[in-house]
Amino acid sequence: MLYTEAKKFTDGLAARGIAPGLGNISALMSELGDPQDRIKTVHIAGTNGKGSVGAFLEAILKSAGYSVGRFSSPAVAEHLEMFTINGTPVSGSDYAECIERLIKPITVLENRGIYITSFEAETAAAFLLFEKHMPDHTIIECGMGGRLDSTNVLKAPELSVITSVSLDHTAFLGDDLKSIALEKAGIIKHGVPAVTAEQSGEVTDVLRDAAAKMDTTLYIAGHPENIRYSDTGTVFDLGDTKSLEISLPGTYQLKNAAAAVKAAEVLGIGDDAVRRGLHSAKWGFRFERIGKFILDGAHNPAAAAELAASAGIYLSGSTAIICGCFKDKDYAGIAAHTAHIAGHVYTVTPPGPRGLNAGILAGEFRKNGVPAKSCGSIAEAAAEACGFDNVLIFGSLSILAEAKRVIDLTNQTKGADK
Repeated sequence: MLYTEAKKFTDGLAARGIAPGLGNISALMSELGDPQDRIKTVHIAGTNGKGSVGAFLEAILKSAGYSVGRFSSPAVAEHLEMFTINGTPVSGSDYAECIERLIKPITVLENRGIYITSFEAETAAAFLLFEKHMPDHTIIECGMGGRLDSTNVLKAPELSVITSVSLDHTAFLGDDLKSIALEKAGIIKHGVPAVTAEQSGEVTDVLRDAAAKMDTTLYIAGHPENIRYSDTGTVFDLGDTKSLEISLPGTYQLKNAAAAVKAAEVLGIGDDAVRRGLHSAKWGFRFERIGKFILDGAHNPAAAAELAASAGIYLSGSTAIICGCFKDKDYAGIAAHTAHIAGHVYTVTPPGPRGLNAGILAGEFRKNGVPAKSCGSIAEAAAEACGFDNVLIFGSLSILAEAKRVIDLTNQTKGADK
């Protein structure tokens, strides 16, 4: 099977939508011989910060001399970035080989009335890939929630990590913080240590209760102090550990870095590797600056509030916003948290049926006192915003890859003109 054929197969399963629950994935993994039980895993759940905590922890483990596999979703630029070994995406042939192994079991299950979704197939492929390559540690990120997420087919990870918890995916996870925290806490396993980022008291209480019921210890990440921001990185203290440095920008990365440090500590990683890993960690589309453009994956109100705080620290001069959101997100909350940082907002409609009409989103920004115009494309919005010192692009991950292509093309054109 070729990569294009494998991708076509998994894309074809996408029409089945989202089906939270472990019955289907458990049946599929059983057909495959449960490869997930033979790899050493760190399991990560949370509303915001899963990818960044995973990136920090991956870099720390690599600095300690370990090989590291990682499964994260969704892909932003390229599909295979979801599956990496030591930071490098697996090959198309590797991916195709694993998808080909799924076709017969999926067909068998369909004959029994069990229909595998696209994300379930991708999760199974990740476990097959990591069983093949057998890295020393594998970082597995939940797609959504935790308790019923297909990655939670893991029975005994070496560590469970909960990143920042806030309101998102409320149609699936519940419409209050306690309900969502309970879903995230569902990845905590009996006797398996758990780490949490700093949380609100309500969320921490839920996680503590879950850990107690599972007869395990919940470790709470430290609070970053004495923070020093610069153009090249952020330096901070964490308890008795002084002058840790991260290169990833964004005020929210401090909490993520602290969670990764605590996870590394529980895994027994030494201080030198922690320092090197934190400083070397890279993760795209998180307050990523390309010239005057800044791309960020903020797509819910909590992330939008953190983004606004980062803009206050890192940006000077005039700022425009380019934003596109999904219909099922709290786009009114996103607009309310970010409108004040912009001189003008340009909205776009993300691709696909979930995309919120750009005109509706523009109206939300106008309600918050900022001029807003709906545009037909990222390219049009970027052209409209080019007179500002900074252009902040966020809202839906689905618009970021296109935004980067437009920016790269613009920069190439300028270079050719010179």
